[in-house]
Amino acid sequence: MNDSFTPWPTADALPPIVAVPVSSEEIERHHRAHSLTYRYLWSTYFHALEDAAMLPRPIHVSVQTVTDARYRNDCKYTQYEDFRYFCYTLSGVGAMSDASGTYLLPQGHAFLLEKDNAEAAYFYPPHGVEPWTFLAFDFNGLPAHAMTRAVVGKYGPVYALSPDTPIIKRLLGYEANGHGIANIHVADGAQMVVELLLALMTVGRAREETDPVIELVRRAIAMMGDGEEAVVQDVARALGVSREHLSRCFQRRVGMSPRQFCLEQRVRRACLLLKDTDASIKTIAAQLGYAEYSNFVHAFRQVTHMTPTEFRRRGFLPLAQLFSGGE
Repeated sequence: MNDSFTPWPTADALPPIVAVPVSSEEIERHHRAHSLTYRYLWSTYFHALEDAAMLPRPIHVSVQTVTDARYRNDCKYTQYEDFRYFCYTLSGVGAMSDASGTYLLPQGHAFLLEKDNAEAAYFYPPHGVEPWTFLAFDFNGLPAHAMTRAVVGKYGPVYALSPDTPIIKRLLGYEANGHGIANIHVADGAQMVVELLLALMTVGRAREETDPVIELVRRAIAMMGDGEEAVVQDVARALGVSREHLSRCFQRRVGMSPRQFCLEQRVRRACLLLKDTDASIKTIAAQLGYAEYSNFVHAFRQVTHMTPTEFRRRGFLPLAQLFSGGE
């Protein structure tokens, strides 16, 4: 027998980030060997008391301990599991890797990954000297899949969390169930998953607060207002950086140049004025600092792909779908 497994997305799951064919025999061999390298201290499966299709759903929470240096779970062997996986170190040190790199996970550190991402793995570090004990939480549901991918894409796979974080305490509270099943309402299950993802986003945002690039961009935005390209040069000079450096920082953190950011800010204001006031288009153009009406129309069309008159007649708010995000 030499059949292989290739993951197939369901309506309630995103397609895997990376998928590779793996034979059934190889998967079975991996699981047999892997099961000998760790043990559960306790394990609780969740059972929703009603159908929870398309909602975030907790699947399983446990505390596991690893003492065997062979412990390694390559996610290419779990591609059939459309779960998202959160792992929080309680003691010792673990490790994980994905396309972004390899990370050590000392006490109080966690990772988040997609269990069907064939590029990801988590394992006992090669030079580990003490048992690795961790809290593990599996969950799924399309919104949870999408949020997980977005959170990891923005903030990376690794997070430092206090043991007093409410969701950590909540998950550890299932130790009282021992090896059992927890019957929960679908709303409580969805809340549990979302609470975890929001806690990780809070950690990610706090890291950004100490990022000098973020701080530079924030200061620049506050100074630029709705300025034009000439003002961008002045802002860079006032911040003590070159225009090129400021542009690189904007591209990295905002996804566009300062010039494009200023342009879109002005056009956003124009859209609001067109929808919320009866002011003439020429008056709005003047309010936004356009000396020439034709320049305003050109800039507006460049961003929204319609004229101010067309937007006033058939445009809509919110504005996100109108903006190209590029020059």
